[in-house]
Amino acid sequence: MGVIKVKVLIISDLHYNDRMFRGVDESRAWSWLMEVVDYHRPNLLLSCGDWGSAVNPEEFYELLKKVIVLTIYGNHENMEVLTKLYNVRSDRYLPVLMEDGKVCVFGDLRIAGINGIISEKRRSRKGVPRKRSSEFLEVAKELEGKGVDVLLLHETPYLPELFPFIRNSFNSRSALEAVKIIKPRILFNGHMHYGGYKIYEFSFGTKYVYLDSSQQNRHYVILYADSAELEIWRDFDVIEERSL
Repeated sequence: MGVIKVKVLIISDLHYNDRMFRGVDESRAWSWLMEVVDYHRPNLLLSCGDWGSAVNPEEFYELLKKVIVLTIYGNHENMEVLTKLYNVRSDRYLPVLMEDGKVCVFGDLRIAGINGIISEKRRSRKGVPRKRSSEFLEVAKELEGKGVDVLLLHETPYLPELFPFIRNSFNSRSALEAVKIIKPRILFNGHMHYGGYKIYEFSFGTKYVYLDSSQQNRHYVILYADSAELEIWRDFDVIEERSL
């Protein structure tokens, strides 16, 4: 991934909502994230989506004063907020919400994402757009051969060895096909809510990290781009370390 001194924080499924859900206070998610950012002081924060309905411009810009943020959207979002945010720490106009099929270069890292989840019938829900399988794969083909280091997805690839209950559907099969087309160095993904994290390697060399940063699990990744090392954290404890 090149020799650069970049520390990246990666989250997914923060689910910042003003409610109790299955005994978990999701309203604490934002303060937890700010504590994590203050503790690690990353150069860049990446998110695989599902920020939650309570996200608001005032609190988000407090985060953006601390770190550059790039994100895709998932299926639980306040799109009105996400589409208007931009990075105040950047020396150029840099929206927070990543554009499908576009590679964002940060230091030596080439970062890309595919927004949303797949639905052949319902085109949106609560204002959050869905993609057809064909649209999802069109974005993947735009990224083919572009040397993507880090790929962000919300839709989960079909990997029953990791997720025994995952449906063998057009959604999961299309996500898997997208990964095969793009062949990123590393893929980050959430959405499944099946434990705090999982690590996997595809036969073609792509490393895959599933993570859940909701208040139920509170896991996240610290990626050191200069040394190509990765740490899985829960709150303020390292759970696992890997070299890429």
